[in-house]
Amino acid sequence: MNQNAVLKRGIEFHTQGQLDQALADYSQVIDSAAAEDDELMCLALYYRGSVYQRLGEHQRLTDDMNRIIESRGEASAELVAHAYSMRGDCYVAQGSLEAAISDYTAIIESLEGLPTGMVLSAVLCRGETCFAQADYARAAEDLKRVLSSQWLEATGEQNAQELLAECERRLRESSG
Repeated sequence: MNQNAVLKRGIEFHTQGQLDQALADYSQVIDSAAAEDDELMCLALYYRGSVYQRLGEHQRLTDDMNRIIESRGEASAELVAHAYSMRGDCYVAQGSLEAAISDYTAIIESLEGLPTGMVLSAVLCRGETCFAQADYARAAEDLKRVLSSQWLEATGEQNAQELLAECERRLRESSG
């Protein structure tokens, strides 16, 4: 069976919740594609990382996303951005807010040709993480950028507006 078919089978197992089988298929693709097809290997790493995310295995997820990020020239910009995003989300879950902000910033500033929605999602995540870190000025700046784009749907926009209002309230309290 060719490795593209194994990856597709792994994705099918993944969507059916059969995570052990999905992990086995993703690992097989990673092991066999490592020397010959970097893009396929990076896709398998991404999907395996998403299984690790579901399982709460932060270090394994981080290790896989690191491999994708290090393969930057071999993987598509979108896949690298997804790796930064997933690793950033993992860092937030672990309380490593500065590392998460760094990953979201990498998406915003370093990667060319990304879809607008992907960049704005990173801006929103960075804003939320800055808020959690009590950096209200930076959080407000990011939230204003996202809100001015009119990218969010109604619920997301309302949540962003409420968070922005809370940032502004806290900034006023700290200055007066």
